[in-house]
Amino acid sequence: MRISAPPTISPCYYGIDTPTRKELIASSHSVEEIRRYIRADSLGYLSMQGLLAAVGKDAGFCHACFSLQYPVAFPMEDLAQLRLFEP
Repeated sequence: MRISAPPTISPCYYGIDTPTRKELIASSHSVEEIRRYIRADSLGYLSMQGLLAAVGKDAGFCHACFSLQYPVAFPMEDLAQLRLFEP
């Protein structure tokens, strides 16, 4: 399986409804662990360098969900996100 983006390791606070960091598998598991979990023969993600090369390093878009480098600090991480798996 090939994923055309880097692993999503952090929530988006800019309008995309994503799970909390705790709920994102790539935030706490290696590619190999994820591969075994999804029972794929192989698993590969686009690298951050590949993403930036494709769109241009100076494109000015946010990539915090892949890099944890938010343009604006969020001191209460995950508290503002929806809890997708809680009752």
